[in-house]
Amino acid sequence: MKIRLHSAQEEVPENGYGDIFADVNSFYHKTISQTVKMIDKEKIRALVEAMKQAERIFFTGVGSSGLTAMEMTQRFIRMGLHVTALTDSHMMIITSAITTPKDLVIWISNSGRTTEVVKTLENAKKNGSKIATITSFEKSPLAALSDFVIPTYNTHFVSNEQFVNNQFAIMYVMDIISMLLLENKTMQQKMEKIIHTVSRRFN
Repeated sequence: MKIRLHSAQEEVPENGYGDIFADVNSFYHKTISQTVKMIDKEKIRALVEAMKQAERIFFTGVGSSGLTAMEMTQRFIRMGLHVTALTDSHMMIITSAITTPKDLVIWISNSGRTTEVVKTLENAKKNGSKIATITSFEKSPLAALSDFVIPTYNTHFVSNEQFVNNQFAIMYVMDIISMLLLENKTMQQKMEKIIHTVSRRFN
């Protein structure tokens, strides 16, 4: 309901904005501006601290959320974090059975109701692992099991249904988390070292 109310505040012309360039610009602008309104800075900072302290971090998602999980895994590995992406339902269940209280499981799900993820979350919770959920629905099975809930704007509420990038708001939040982590000098140095090593390898 809150997301729909935010959407209603920014009217979208029935036939778009006149051309494709303006339509795309408006889509991204609206998605970001609505996500900004939903952000709780303290919750994000708390999640960042949990990431720093975790022995292992598991990013989990299916479908397009799985692709985001893999992207984030590559990004945070470069900062020296022990991160694994789980995008296969079978591996999710196996891994969740052996997580520990020192682990952090970060779930990416627009709906917050993905069956495989909910079951995996329940297993990890029983093991005492910390749980974080990045979702468009704060009132969902995943959110109810989580220690950290980071809400994002659901792009399905944008009037033009031709747009299919439902991960855009999530990526915006992940960029914020990345920048906050890079305030840590050690992580920044590791990132720079990897960038230097890779550039030398391919030059």
